[in-house]
Amino acid sequence: MSPAQPKMKILHPDSLIATVDAFNEAVFQGRPWQREAPAIVDWMGGRLGQSGAYAGSFALTERDWSREFRLFTGERLSTRAGRAHVIAEEATRVLTLIKRDAGLDCAARELSEERLRARIFDAGKSTVREDGLYCCGTCSVAFWRSLAAGVFKRQNQTLRRGVATLGASRDARGGWGRFPFYYTLLLLSEIPPELAKQEFDFCAPRGRTLVRHLARKADRYSTRRRELLRRIWARSISG
Repeated sequence: MSPAQPKMKILHPDSLIATVDAFNEAVFQGRPWQREAPAIVDWMGGRLGQSGAYAGSFALTERDWSREFRLFTGERLSTRAGRAHVIAEEATRVLTLIKRDAGLDCAARELSEERLRARIFDAGKSTVREDGLYCCGTCSVAFWRSLAAGVFKRQNQTLRRGVATLGASRDARGGWGRFPFYYTLLLLSEIPPELAKQEFDFCAPRGRTLVRHLARKADRYSTRRRELLRRIWARSISG
């Protein structure tokens, strides 16, 4: 019998960043999160439209504004606008996954989707309908992760446009310029294989080098990155 995995607290009532990160960690590692789902839904619903919320979506807490913000894969995000948008996408995505996999829904999730949709698709300032991009590279990847999870319905073509734009942004280092490397790999690991394969093949040489480098590190972001690379190469070989 394998040893039991330690219990994991997901809900952090003083931090939306920590709550989203803990939920993403549970999903990434295949650990159970369903028991905490009702509390997560209730608490996150109370963050809708509070001060500083992007487009009236889910707002960061006071503690979140005073702490460092890292993406799940460890890249730092320093701008206030970027922080507000990315957490809005990520929080809405969390509630969408809870609805999909646990059958729990709340009006706040639907309202957040409507408000983000109005800002992204209908405000007239974005090229998202042409190239799938929204704002900066990091915000675009966060948006695409939402698309991949089903946050914005009937937008599969938008995701395809985004991945095509990503492919056109390849650089000489084996990455995609303004798009954060590991966060982009996380997205690619979540979309259909036929969409991701060409980008997996493109970044494979860099990935093999990075795996050796990450083997010497034990912090949580390096551990996530190493596991992400392992899964991607396994998926690429099997595909």
